[in-house]
Amino acid sequence: MNTQSPGVRMKGFRILALCVAGLSALALGCGPSEEALEDDWETVPTVSPTASLEYRIDSLQNENRRINDQVDALAAENRSLRARIAELETSLSEATAAPPTPAPASVPTGDLRSGYSSALDQFMSRNYSGAIQQFEGLLAAGIGDDLADNCHYWIGESQYALGRYAEAISRFETVLSYTTSGKRPYAQLMIGNAYTALGNTSAARDAYNAVVSSYPTSSLVSKAQQKLARLP
Repeated sequence: MNTQSPGVRMKGFRILALCVAGLSALALGCGPSEEALEDDWETVPTVSPTASLEYRIDSLQNENRRINDQVDALAAENRSLRARIAELETSLSEATAAPPTPAPASVPTGDLRSGYSSALDQFMSRNYSGAIQQFEGLLAAGIGDDLADNCHYWIGESQYALGRYAEAISRFETVLSYTTSGKRPYAQLMIGNAYTALGNTSAARDAYNAVVSSYPTSSLVSKAQQKLARLP
């Protein structure tokens, strides 16, 4: 005679049913494999949500800095192109108004002004050493003050591109000595850039502030203010 209560028998049936279901699942391959358990473990986040957010913020800031650097490079190239166009237009107008001047042997091509255009071409093609040599030749040949300041400026730009920041600063300061030079605000800004590259934050700040205070109507004022905002 079975003396077990209905509740005990029902519990036993449930345990038996669970065992059968488990064995069936294993036999059919439906249960979680060891590899699946390991994959689940590996997919568990190992960093906090705050750390993940900080990582994304840092990544975005780095991307923003990279884009700003690209904008600066494009602005510098655009500035160079605009300056070259203006200078070539001046050269053309003066060439049609007066006969060409014979060039000394040290001048690369033709007369002094065509030699100046050739030197600019060297700079634009990123042959900075060649550009320096040709601009120095023009200065040695006695090119007029209307272009001598430009020669010093482009020598400074070339030195800067070659990473010779101290030499670049010296050239840009020479440009500042030409009181009527249109290159003065550009040279002042580049002095700030060179000091920034050298890690001299104090001198860079002074140079950028000089752009704002000395050339308030220049289009470079906003650029100098942006540079100031980025200084530590």
